Amino acid sequence: MTENAVTRRQFVGGSLAASLLAGMQVESRAEGDADGARHRLFWGDLHNHNEVGYAKGSLERSIENAQGHLDFFAFTGHASWHDMPKMPGDRHMKWVRGFQVQRDHWPKTRQLIREANSDRFTAFLGYEWHSSRFGDYCMIFAEDQPELFLPDHVDKLLDFAEARGALAIPHHVAYKQGWRGANFDHFRPTASPVVEIFSEHGLSERDVGPFPYIRHSMSGRWTANTIERQLVRGLRFGFVASSDSHRGYPGAYGEGVVGAWARDLSAASLFDAMRARRTYAATGDRIVLDVALNGRPMGAELAAVSDREIDVRVRGEDAVSMVELVRNGRVIERHFPDDHADRPLSLPGRAKCRIQYGWGPWAALDLGNTCVWDMTIRIDGGRFLRAIPCFQSGPMEEELRDKLRIVSPREIHLQSYTSRVKCFAEDPTKALVCELEGGPDAQLSIELRSPVEQTTRARLAELVEENVVTFTGVFTSESQIVHRLVGPSEYSADLRFHDRRSVEQGPDWYYVRVTQKNGQMAWSSPIWVG
Repeated sequence: MTENAVTRRQFVGGSLAASLLAGMQVESRAEGDADGARHRLFWGDLHNHNEVGYAKGSLERSIENAQGHLDFFAFTGHASWHDMPKMPGDRHMKWVRGFQVQRDHWPKTRQLIREANSDRFTAFLGYEWHSSRFGDYCMIFAEDQPELFLPDHVDKLLDFAEARGALAIPHHVAYKQGWRGANFDHFRPTASPVVEIFSEHGLSERDVGPFPYIRHSMSGRWTANTIERQLVRGLRFGFVASSDSHRGYPGAYGEGVVGAWARDLSAASLFDAMRARRTYAATGDRIVLDVALNGRPMGAELAAVSDREIDVRVRGEDAVSMVELVRNGRVIERHFPDDHADRPLSLPGRAKCRIQYGWGPWAALDLGNTCVWDMTIRIDGGRFLRAIPCFQSGPMEEELRDKLRIVSPREIHLQSYTSRVKCFAEDPTKALVCELEGGPDAQLSIELRSPVEQTTRARLAELVEENVVTFTGVFTSESQIVHRLVGPSEYSADLRFHDRRSVEQGPDWYYVRVTQKNGQMAWSSPIWVG
């Protein structure tokens, strides 16, 4: 593992080339390419929307938001729904008009996606195909695609995907068939090597558990269509998550993001990673999850072997509550870091600190507003190693942008905005996670210029035991929290599980599920044996 290799976002002239997702690039411990090259971790969103369709926000804004905190993204504008039901009061015309916008904008969409690509960012062209009968698919293209192909049957769509080397990614699969749930009778691993397990719709892993389907009109999760049931029946696919944001915010925190273990950031390498199923799903926090079985990476298929050695590396952005190893749908191992912490956080040393801001007046009091934040975060007697944004999609403000920039190892600048009005999941906050290094007397300071002029200070020794809550004015003004520090023994896990099975028992599949104490989660793609 090389956790200290300088990323492509390097220090240039005393500042970083772009707002940092990570100051260190993570390499996988699993087997790499044939020439020995290791895979590196990149973050993206393969499913999101804006006003090129029937959602909100310009495509230009979506691209800027994605470039600010992701490594790659695909824009998947709403394109068709051939078997759409009529809705009361002709409400279905919203979709019909949105599809026409997508068709009319297609040449400009192609141009903007081409222009968005650079050596620091990869943008894919795509679109979304709806079907009540067959379920919804996000079509993703590695290269430019002149034709907006919108057939009336899923087999024609998958034929087209295979012919063009595209990916057809099923999403919100756990709705009931006939209600835009996936029809897995038509599943093709060549066209759909990965399946979306999480988005703003919720979690498709099982019919019970966290993140239920509650935000839309297609009812809840149907047991027969869950991810678990498809793996049990023998289908083989990897996992991704993406936001399905309708506010022009790819990678929106809490709505889903995908981690890809790829050789580099080129479109070809990212497609190779997805076809090899070297991907995993995360809800929001950029949890590093590296899994290998007998040295082979997530997504791999191994010949039948009795002895299985499963190596798991986790680096959370908050304290990790539990790491679970799932085999054939059943948890066979659980690891609780709290039970194995060798010692509490001690300084000097490394730690992670979450700075959360927002809250503010209730919209019900007719006091709802958009608060603009301008802050500088400094550390005296220590240094920042990374700054990870946690920017949710609400509120939708066309002219505003969340911008995070590391000025130096001791100074971070953040411009952002929050509101209780039209926030996602009724969460009126945003945050950033700072990985830092310092001694007990190192001091963290937050200097606000907006919404008020105010400075908050705390020694790292104080933040080991207590958080700091600061209000920007009288009730019901906005506030911010500097959360307690989280140490490496809380956010890290390096595990080796052993499993022994008779090869006569048939094929087995394994994946790893990670849960943080703040509720954020991640799921590795499966590995198959036999």
